[in-house]
Amino acid sequence: MIKAKYWPQTLVGLVALLFAASGHTESVGYQIEEIVVTAQKREQNLNDVGIAVSAFTGDDIQRFGMAEPLDLAAQTPNLNINNTFGSGIANISIRGIGLNDYAVNNNPAAGIYIDEIYLVSPAMLNFQLFDLERVEVLKGPQGTLYGKNTTAGTVKFVSRKPTEETEGFLNIDYGRFDRVGIEGAVGGQLADGLGVRVAVQSVQQGEGYLTNRTTGNDVGEIDRTSWRVIADWAPNDKVNLVLNVHGGQDKSDPILFNINNLLDPADDGFFNNEFSSAGGGPIRQDVKSNGASLVVDWNLSEQWSVTSVTGFEDYSRFYQEDRDGSALVHLDGFYDNEIEQFSQEIRFTYVSESLVAIFGGFFGTDEVDTRDQFDATDLLPLFGLGGTTGVGNFYSQETDSQALFAHTEWQLSDAFRLNLGLRYTKDEKEFSNAFTFIVTPDLATGGGGLCPLLPAGPGVVSVSDGQQIQCFPAVSSNNDETDLSWKVGVDFTGVENTLIYGSISTGFKSGGFQGQLTFNPADLNGFDEENLLAYEVGFKVQLADQRLQINGAVFYYDFEDMQFYGPLFDSPFGPLFGIANAGDADVMGAEIDLNWLAAERLNIKLGLGYLDTEITSSVLPGVASGSELPNSPELNFNTSIDYAWNIGGSLVGDLLIAAAYKDEVSYDIVRQPPETLEDGYWLVNARIGISGIDGRWSAYLWGKNLTDERYRTQVSTTSVGFAESWGLPATYGIGFQVGF
Repeated sequence: MIKAKYWPQTLVGLVALLFAASGHTESVGYQIEEIVVTAQKREQNLNDVGIAVSAFTGDDIQRFGMAEPLDLAAQTPNLNINNTFGSGIANISIRGIGLNDYAVNNNPAAGIYIDEIYLVSPAMLNFQLFDLERVEVLKGPQGTLYGKNTTAGTVKFVSRKPTEETEGFLNIDYGRFDRVGIEGAVGGQLADGLGVRVAVQSVQQGEGYLTNRTTGNDVGEIDRTSWRVIADWAPNDKVNLVLNVHGGQDKSDPILFNINNLLDPADDGFFNNEFSSAGGGPIRQDVKSNGASLVVDWNLSEQWSVTSVTGFEDYSRFYQEDRDGSALVHLDGFYDNEIEQFSQEIRFTYVSESLVAIFGGFFGTDEVDTRDQFDATDLLPLFGLGGTTGVGNFYSQETDSQALFAHTEWQLSDAFRLNLGLRYTKDEKEFSNAFTFIVTPDLATGGGGLCPLLPAGPGVVSVSDGQQIQCFPAVSSNNDETDLSWKVGVDFTGVENTLIYGSISTGFKSGGFQGQLTFNPADLNGFDEENLLAYEVGFKVQLADQRLQINGAVFYYDFEDMQFYGPLFDSPFGPLFGIANAGDADVMGAEIDLNWLAAERLNIKLGLGYLDTEITSSVLPGVASGSELPNSPELNFNTSIDYAWNIGGSLVGDLLIAAAYKDEVSYDIVRQPPETLEDGYWLVNARIGISGIDGRWSAYLWGKNLTDERYRTQVSTTSVGFAESWGLPATYGIGFQVGF
């Protein structure tokens, strides 16, 4: 086993060996297929883009069995995705930069775009992957073309558009735990210049992989459905309009946490069973999302074009969980969220032989309304609060964001290209009607000194389970900020089939407000923006007659005023989660991707990521200088082998084996709890199938986590102990697809 500190030297040696081995090759008539991306908001060959990008085609997504965004991480160096809140909230971290906050009013550090529409809340990131053309993972800050909240990078999901010929497919698979997945799409031309594509996916799982010891029921059933309709209309040869209308609903089981409850010794004998927990309260979720977007492209001339992107999203979420891992009512919570967002971008593009210029403006607005409540009938009396049944918090937030941006690519000579970018952003957040409350069926017995109660009358509201009493007057505040993001980059193409690039860029994530429960109104004053200065050098090279693709990059980040989330605030119940500016950090790392078409039907891929993160200065108690950033494994590795062969004259067999390794990682570094440190682990997936030689049908067997690895995907500090979420056990199934 090569020690971690020697991996960078090993990477250099591997690249040198592959360069030498590919020095003398003969043409064999097959090459790696070109991948077209829109990382710089126009179509380009992936190898012409001076950004570290990992791209997946729609066929990749289907064959790897990627069902939701977190599945991308297994095959992407330095991408880490985990659910911070059971199955409810996704945290996306790129190169160590991320935010594991489960409050819906704070924005992810990685910008997530679906068909050019930015999603404002981490609650919106557990969507299904279906009928996609490709996914692009852009690493490093993307502050000039994509704007705020992209200090980590950007992940773009691109749906399949209508085709000229009528075509479609239907895929059905059945797997362990009575899982049935159905995905289908059909598209074509309805009239001259008008194409429509309709896509639907439904996943139903009748059995759970967890056991609730209190009720005896399985937990983990899945009930998800998503749909999309895309209309592509070209009224003439200069104008093209794409209307995207979509929606979905998720009524799957929230996941029970595995908790060694400090206040309930009854569960001590069960804690070593990863898939057993005890929940006394009801658990359910009902997530609904609907939206629409309109993209208009207008070719003004051979060199000039204008693009308008308009988007609207409406998202609602009711999520009810049992967070204490016992039959008692300690932390039985629910989260009631409403989110609406609207955005408009207009950009102008100029393309000539020596200059590419993209400039334009952006406006976005979103509204968030939240009511969270924790029922704690059996916990509150332990703090002298008899008669009180629960605590919770409420707030509303409205954000307006405007930006002007410019991006240019100057061809200085045949070998050198200069990239310049600039973006001005103005962000305004209004945080209002924010307060913490207690719930009591009887005002005469409630309170007990938990917080300074308001007199009866103002601040007392009737709710379904009693009366709600505010702990302090409602807080309202504003956060206005401006930022100027920039990028300077140089691309060198003087070596055949090679791009070498270097860049210095900045990015920022906007400030905001605490969206968690707190008993101190001062905690609601807000936090400032974080800023990142990034230095990066990378290369993209094709070797062996374009059968071998190697991409690599090294980077250094100067991270200032980082927004840190964790159990930062003390309360009568122990530490409460919150977010604040923690100080500064340094991030250094490297990554390499290798794609080798070893034979016409044998494709081998390798990926390796290395991270060295350190908090250089901390202003928060409990966050120690010298600590690594959370969710930042030092090493991560992925590989896949994809092979196909003829079976007789009319059939084709195919085999895909994919493996991924994630190094030791800490999920929470506040006060350095050893319980939140997870050891490194491997995951192995596979798929074997048979298909017609014309590709019209296929049948296959699939398996995930074939070694049945036990690994934790998140560990959170709670008032009753450490809450653990475990990854899925081994799953497997059979599928069939037909195309037409």
